[in-house]
Amino acid sequence: MKKQHVPLFIGLFIFVFLVGCEKKFDIPPLKSLESNNKININQIKNKYNKGTYRFKSDSNLYCLVIADEVSGNLYKDIYVHDVTGGIHIKLVNSGGLFIGDSIRINLKDCILNDYNGLIQLDSVDTEKSIVKLASGLLPKPRPVSIKQIVPNSSLQSCLIQLSQVEFIDTDKNTPFADAINKISGNRILKSCEGQTLTVRSSGFSSFAAKLCPAGNGTISGILSQFGTSMQLILRNLNDLQLNGPLCGSAGSGGFVYLSKDFNDNSINTGGWTSYTVSNSAVKWACSSFSGTPSYGYFSKISGYVNGSNNNAETWLISPSVDLSNAKNAVLNFETAAGKFAGAPLDIYISQDYVGAAPSTGKWSNLSPLCVLSPTTSSYLWTSSGDVSLKNYQTANVHLAFKYTSTAAGACTYELDNITIKEK
Repeated sequence: MKKQHVPLFIGLFIFVFLVGCEKKFDIPPLKSLESNNKININQIKNKYNKGTYRFKSDSNLYCLVIADEVSGNLYKDIYVHDVTGGIHIKLVNSGGLFIGDSIRINLKDCILNDYNGLIQLDSVDTEKSIVKLASGLLPKPRPVSIKQIVPNSSLQSCLIQLSQVEFIDTDKNTPFADAINKISGNRILKSCEGQTLTVRSSGFSSFAAKLCPAGNGTISGILSQFGTSMQLILRNLNDLQLNGPLCGSAGSGGFVYLSKDFNDNSINTGGWTSYTVSNSAVKWACSSFSGTPSYGYFSKISGYVNGSNNNAETWLISPSVDLSNAKNAVLNFETAAGKFAGAPLDIYISQDYVGAAPSTGKWSNLSPLCVLSPTTSSYLWTSSGDVSLKNYQTANVHLAFKYTSTAAGACTYELDNITIKEK
């Protein structure tokens, strides 16, 4: 039988056709960029003005992915950073980006807005707007303390690391979230000084059913924000190294029985209450400016209202503190007073107060043992010194700060960093 030969031109056509059918991934073209096309995260955040801003022209953000969707704790969300800070990215579609990816984001048609206080780039299309430049560039967390964390700070959306922290007793050995019903959970971290921070986890995360460690150590994560509440978002369980000895036990040095620093911009969190005996116009409130930005938020009160001094009596009262196992408990706080005439702040302690009106308990005056900010200088932050509470080491102790003013004098007081701890 004769062999039939395929004509040469037909063979070449078939070869070209087959080669042409091989799948090739599209590579977005890299344009040569002028310096004015580049923008950094700080410049992006400066465009935010508590509304919606849409990028209409080509602006390119070069950044590093510091949190991805792999663990399920984030969905259609990533966080990125550059040398100027971090920002939350809300994606149109999920997947394809990982921690350590160096990327370029073309911001044209992206939206700058916020989600309950968290500034974000919204509607970012991974297929159309993002080019991956490199991978494996693992980011390093920034060491900070819980005391440094305040709402709307430059730390928002940054990868941070906290040291000498542990979960509060009621959250130790409890699941991070509800994995069965897919409900998110909040767990509370505390420092050895007593400051606290919420750890927020999704019920869809791969570690939702895992138990919060019972030890002390370091934890890393993304510092997010919801309203005035700061939250730590875990990327995976490798972010936790909490297997060391705890801060201390009751009766041992350094153990914190009570702590209030007002950095959550709230007077009443942690069981604190304010009670007006007379004149509801004079009240304790949080403030954030006194010429000392490092203090963040603090509490403030003044009887000078509507252009005149007022007669008033208002109390700020702590939750019940159990000092029954204490050996040498001490009180410490800081005050800053305005340069105005008026009665000094009074500090009281009670072992039988039951709530509501201060008159429901008997109060001992600790004021003679405390150092207050001088009223001869304007807002000089002053430590009270360690005030011994050895005579009050019982199971139901309340601390109170009593403010009074008159028409003749109304001194302004600021109060911060209240602690009762073992010395």
